[in-house]
Amino acid sequence: MPTLDVRYLSDEALANAERIFHDLKHKRMLPFNEIDHDPVRHELDCLLLTEVLDITTEDAHNAIYRLRELLSAEPSIHGGKKSRCDLEKEWEKLNR
Repeated sequence: MPTLDVRYLSDEALANAERIFHDLKHKRMLPFNEIDHDPVRHELDCLLLTEVLDITTEDAHNAIYRLRELLSAEPSIHGGKKSRCDLEKEWEKLNR
């Protein structure tokens, strides 16, 4: 199965990856079991596909979205959790 070998990414792609992670590192992500509707993970996926891997097809972006849906439905990931994280309320708790 083909896998990404980051040693072969161009200097521009690596610089883009560094910028993307720097720009997103302070954004709060939802817990991993909520990957299917996490806007930050969606943004990260889109930016990595387009600006690092130069993959711009709608099919590829849809496939990544579908992968997030499948991952969130995996019992070993969701663990039967029914609740959804409210990041705004969690942020308020941290800043009291």
